Amino acid sequence: MSYIITTSDLTKQYKDVTAVDSVDLHVEEGAVYGLIGRNGAGKTTILKMLSGLAFPTEGSISIGNDHIRKPRIGVLIEEPGLYTSLSAVKNMEIKRIALGVPGSEKRSRELLEFVGLANWADVRCGSFSLGMRQRLSIALALSGDPDILILDEPINGLDPQGILDVRRILMKLSKEDGKTILISSHLLDELGKVATVYGILERGHLLKEASEEEIINAMPGYVRFIVDDTAAAKTVLESMGIYSYQTKSEHMIHVLEQFERRDEMLEKMVMAGIHVHECQIIRESLEQYFMGVTRGEA
Repeated sequence: MSYIITTSDLTKQYKDVTAVDSVDLHVEEGAVYGLIGRNGAGKTTILKMLSGLAFPTEGSISIGNDHIRKPRIGVLIEEPGLYTSLSAVKNMEIKRIALGVPGSEKRSRELLEFVGLANWADVRCGSFSLGMRQRLSIALALSGDPDILILDEPINGLDPQGILDVRRILMKLSKEDGKTILISSHLLDELGKVATVYGILERGHLLKEASEEEIINAMPGYVRFIVDDTAAAKTVLESMGIYSYQTKSEHMIHVLEQFERRDEMLEKMVMAGIHVHECQIIRESLEQYFMGVTRGEA
C-alpha cells in the first residue's frame, strides 16, 4: 500500500493542553481521508501541522512516496483570506503569482469555471454568498495544481445546494484527477458520501483508522423485508438456517444475520409464491457509528 502521508507519534501541546496526542496517520495516495471528531478533538490542529501552519511538539510527519517525492499541497483551513474588494479572478491571479505558477489569467478562469464560478469571475467577491466563497476558496487551493488537498470543514454553514456543489467538486478531484484529499467535517453523513477512509479522533487521540468498506461492514444493521405473508417468509428463512429475525408488523420482517445472503433470501421467497414489496439492507448512520466508537473514550 502506497501512503503519501504518514505521521508517527504526532503530538501538539499548548501549555497544559495536549491538543493532539501521539497520532499515527496513514493516508494512501488517491484516497479521500475523512477526519471525524467533535469540536476540540484535534482535527484542525492536525491539518495545520500537515500544512506547515503549526509545528509538532513531538513526533514526525512524512509527506511523499516513491511515486510523488515532493507533492504539492493545497490548503483551505479556517478563513480563506479573500481580498473582498477585488474580483474572483483577481484573487486567483494574486494567489497564482504568489505561488510562482506559470501561465496566465486563462488558467485562473478555468479553475473558476471548474468550481462553478465562471459567470462571477469578474464580480467583487465581497458580494459573494458563503457557498460562493467556499467554492472560490477551493479554486484558490487548487491554484498550484496540488497533489494533496487539505480542507478543514469545507461544507460548514452551507445550504443544501452549496453542499451538493462542493461534494461534486471533491468527487471529481478524487475520481477523475486522482487528487489525495484530507477533509474534516461535522456533517458526518455528508462526509460519508465522499470519504474512502476514515480517521476517528477523540480528545486528541486517534481511536481508529478504517476504510469505507470496513466501516460499512462494522455498522450494525438488518435486512428489511416487506411481504404479503410474514408467516410464509419466516418459514423460508428458517429453511435456510436463518433464525435471527424480528417480526416488526403484519407485513414487515427484519433479518438480523447473514446479510450477504439477501439476494438468496429474496429469490427463495419469490419462488415460494411470496409477494415481496421491499428488500433492502438498513445500516446505522456514520454518525451513530462514530458515537459508538467514541463512547468509551468520552
